[in-house]
Amino acid sequence: MIIAIVVVVGIIFFPIQSSPTASDSSGLPLVYLEYEVKSDGVGDSIEVVGNVTAEIESVFPKVSGEIVEVYVEKGDEVEEGQILAKIEDLDYQIAYLNALNDYESSTNVGERMKEVKRLQLEKAKKNLEATEIKAPVSGIVNAVNISKGDIVGTTSAILTIVDRSTIKVKTAVDEIDFPLINVGMDATIRIDPLNFEESGKVTWISPTTQTDMGVVVIPIEIEFTQNNLQNNLTSGMTADVEIVTLKLENTVAVPKDAIHEGVNGAKIVYKKTAEGGMEPVQVQTGKESDSMVEITVGLKSGDKVLILPSQEQAQRIMQNYGIPFGMPVAPGTVPQGPGRGGF
Repeated sequence: MIIAIVVVVGIIFFPIQSSPTASDSSGLPLVYLEYEVKSDGVGDSIEVVGNVTAEIESVFPKVSGEIVEVYVEKGDEVEEGQILAKIEDLDYQIAYLNALNDYESSTNVGERMKEVKRLQLEKAKKNLEATEIKAPVSGIVNAVNISKGDIVGTTSAILTIVDRSTIKVKTAVDEIDFPLINVGMDATIRIDPLNFEESGKVTWISPTTQTDMGVVVIPIEIEFTQNNLQNNLTSGMTADVEIVTLKLENTVAVPKDAIHEGVNGAKIVYKKTAEGGMEPVQVQTGKESDSMVEITVGLKSGDKVLILPSQEQAQRIMQNYGIPFGMPVAPGTVPQGPGRGGF
């Protein structure tokens, strides 16, 4: 699971002066956020809402006749190849035996005629076997449209089966998030009313967009990666999906706001020293998410970096959390608001 690891370990406010980066006697800026670098569970994700869907297989008889037995009911779970219903087979037995007799007695005919009789026998055998109507897929019987004594043909579906092997989640992502999505990305699928949670993968991204309430979205599909799906998972249910857009192993990351541009375009962060001051550290970066940047060189887990907000940002933070301007407060934790998932 991707977990939030942006832990603000301290926020210290001092009287705001003309510059938010002016230092006190310790060498620290007067307003800053302190972030402890983490190395576990580094990643990013987006959250979307979709619906469980599954393909419905219609069962058509391959031969016509009278239904003499129906072996299943709506809601029954069936396996591929299981007999669902039986058609009266007397005429088909006679046709098969006649074709068999014709083939076995065709010793004095030409090779072409003998092949015709062989094909007629094969067809008669298939028609006889088709009087047992079998499930084409494993799944749940969704509808039974026949009863014993009904006359059926080959053009009307007599049953429908929900193909459990095709159960997936259909959803859509905002066009803003579209560049972050790729086929093969891991996902977590949750259905709260069932206390259900399973892993999945993005298996399809639509080549065209749709408009949903004035917002441009891109449809996607997510398939379950486990085969032990619960039987009470029903097509149409609402599913919450978290798609992992970035997953980093054995690495560290910091908030984007901690990165500054140094001389000749070098990237630096301000690291808190053991003595309580700060020092610039040049770093090399890797993958990025909306809010975080991977640090490949320059920092290690446990380092503390300083995020230096502008004066306007500092004022906004103080207003949001009811801190009087110009009044020093002790270090505390900044509450985290709802987000899109991520580090």
